[in-house]
Amino acid sequence: MKRVEWSGVGGVGALAVEWSVVEGERKKNFSVLKSQNLSGLLPPELVKLPFIQTIDLVRNYLSGTLPPEWGSTKLVTISVEGNRLYGQIPIEFANISTLGDFNLDSNYFSGPLPPELGSLPVLERVLLSSNYFNGTLPQTFANLNTLKNFQISDNNFTGKIPDFIGSWTQLEKLCIQASGLEGPFPSGIFLLTGLTDMRLSDLKGSGAALPPSSNLTSLNTLDLSFNNLIGKVPNSFSSLPRVEFLYLSGNFLTGDLPEGMLNRQKYM
Repeated sequence: MKRVEWSGVGGVGALAVEWSVVEGERKKNFSVLKSQNLSGLLPPELVKLPFIQTIDLVRNYLSGTLPPEWGSTKLVTISVEGNRLYGQIPIEFANISTLGDFNLDSNYFSGPLPPELGSLPVLERVLLSSNYFNGTLPQTFANLNTLKNFQISDNNFTGKIPDFIGSWTQLEKLCIQASGLEGPFPSGIFLLTGLTDMRLSDLKGSGAALPPSSNLTSLNTLDLSFNNLIGKVPNSFSSLPRVEFLYLSGNFLTGDLPEGMLNRQKYM
């Protein structure tokens, strides 16, 4: 076993990396350190352990910034949700060509998102909610066509929801709630047939009409609340085959609900 230790105010923690041999090769297995009351800083020295694929330090008391040195690793997962980390995402992280899961939820990160991240070729999950990120979503993110889960709620972004999200054809979950972004919804988002969970709420901007939704054939949860939406609910909303939870509160919708919606017991 190899160990990388770090210390900080409030305690001393240790990261432990276990090695196993599988068919003559070292297999990387970063020990699970969730909810271990670890404090201190994230250690740049992890780059000395070239076989690490996963860093999972969810729900600890870690502080400081993300080490730019990690940009030279072959990490597949970086998950530091629920700590006390701050600062900007290092542009060096765009060099982690193996990165598929990037979870920074519930910290104090800030600043704009680096456009360079749009070059990551296998990125599938981006969780950035409950931070202080600002600026617009970089146009280079249009290249992230492997994304399956994108969540940026509870931030300070500016500008409109970009049209390029409609080109993420593998997307399954999209959460943009109280993000700072403005409506209206890009029509392409409502053509993503693989979406199972879409939450676009608390958007800034003036009212717009609900777009047709007949293509959302995989959708289970749809939250469009508190968006100043106007007009009638389209008839296509009554034909969503798998929706169990639909939230339209906090809008200015008028007219009668489509008859089919009234017959769906799980609608809310």
